Amino acid sequence: MLRPQLISCWACLALLASLAACGDPAEPTDREPVITVSGVEPGGSYTGPVIITVSVDRGSFEARLNGAAFLSGSTVARPGDYTLIVTARAGAATATREIAFRILLQGTSLLIVRALELGANDAGGGGDAILVTDSSAAGFRHGLVDAGPAGANGSDPAFVARRLAALGVDTLEFIILSHAHGDHFEGLPPVLERVHVRRFLYNGQVRDFSFYQSVIATARAHADSTIVPAGVYELAFGADGATTLSVLPPLPDFLANAGADSRQLNEGTLGARLRRGSFEMFFAGDGEVMANQRWRTQFSGYTAELEVLKVGHHGANDAIFDNAFSGSSVWLQHTSPELAVISANGTTHPRRNAIERLLAQAGLRTLCTNVHGTVEIRIAPSGVYRVDVARDSAAACTPGTQATT
Repeated sequence: MLRPQLISCWACLALLASLAACGDPAEPTDREPVITVSGVEPGGSYTGPVIITVSVDRGSFEARLNGAAFLSGSTVARPGDYTLIVTARAGAATATREIAFRILLQGTSLLIVRALELGANDAGGGGDAILVTDSSAAGFRHGLVDAGPAGANGSDPAFVARRLAALGVDTLEFIILSHAHGDHFEGLPPVLERVHVRRFLYNGQVRDFSFYQSVIATARAHADSTIVPAGVYELAFGADGATTLSVLPPLPDFLANAGADSRQLNEGTLGARLRRGSFEMFFAGDGEVMANQRWRTQFSGYTAELEVLKVGHHGANDAIFDNAFSGSSVWLQHTSPELAVISANGTTHPRRNAIERLLAQAGLRTLCTNVHGTVEIRIAPSGVYRVDVARDSAAACTPGTQATT
């Protein structure tokens, strides 16, 4: 007679325990935090500045924008592609949220700089060919800085001329031949023969090399004028005159030496500063230690505190370091660019020491044609700019496969 009562009591106790547990649940201590981001959406494109705020429902968080620390409530205004990564922690629990978005560069009046990829040209460091285009309601104006051949051993000298044709370029306001090396001039004859050139600027170098002599003769025959700058040559570029190009006179030491060696030819490079609004870009050709020092000391106003530096000599050590090999770089400190652009073949250039130094500089983004393909910079009248590359935008520049130092 007692057993049913015992069973009933034990059942009551179990029920009471169960009800107590339901009424007083244990609070989880490691619940994953919830991240909230406002101001941008995944995959969003925006035509103006955005204000981004980040919050979490518990714990703490860290936000990084394109790898740099980001403070909630900050404004992002510069056109470009961005990735925001937020990592939150609450006890042992973590959460991550990633948002990719883009700020577009708007307007019909843009300055465009294209550093063309010339491929694995082992005849030099990779060659240079840079097209500058100023667009406005009045139309397009174009200029060209160097035109090297494309392909292995410079096998395709007509590459730049074909690219100009594809872009609808039939007139060039200027051509600048920076110096007398084939990977900078062997693509010029087809351009000079097919496109109307108003001004051809070069450094006046004499050289006992028949191909170079024929290029200068072709320029004199086809361009409206041929100019050797004796001082700073100023050119108002574009229909509205908002863009200016300043061509710096060459180091004169070796220009009369018809047998000048490779280093001496490089040191005679013409430098040029392109300016629009707050934007300044310097084209360093193949300038080495002497050229850099002269630009830095005698033409400081044209070379200091740049937005973009077209790195000299295809990213060679002698275009970066004070001693032409490694260590300090007063040139990089002086120019202090936000963006460095290197035209290189990916085999002999860029050099290892130079790439390591550039990648180590805080606040500097480095792009190389051998890794990223053609690099395109679009600049608004105010000077605000954005950068696009043909491929592998997230990849870092790498030294040439044959570069040992």
